Amino acid sequence: MTGWTPETDQLGALLAGTAERARAGFHRRNGRLGASSTVHAVRLQRWVGGVEVPAPACHVGSGTWDFTTFHPTGDGVTCRRCRRSGAVGVTDLVSRSARQLSFDDAQDSLF
Repeated sequence: MTGWTPETDQLGALLAGTAERARAGFHRRNGRLGASSTVHAVRLQRWVGGVEVPAPACHVGSGTWDFTTFHPTGDGVTCRRCRRSGAVGVTDLVSRSARQLSFDDAQDSLF
């Protein structure tokens, strides 16, 4: 028997669709586990059937296979492990670029 793939198996298709919806929910967002106030940078991790789902970049465990306990948020990353690992949250990148001066603004401030 050959291995199943999301394209050829109904369960695989269900898992792939569920994972795709989860990834779409985290587009340009960071994440929180359960009711925790800690905000994590997001990375993809392999889940059941080899599909990829959003997870904390610091690899902290949720204690369950239920990836739906990881919720998207627009808040900045507060997790020390994510920051120490060099993982930068999406909203952190957005806020940095908003503070960056344009070349013309920077030149004007020098003179």
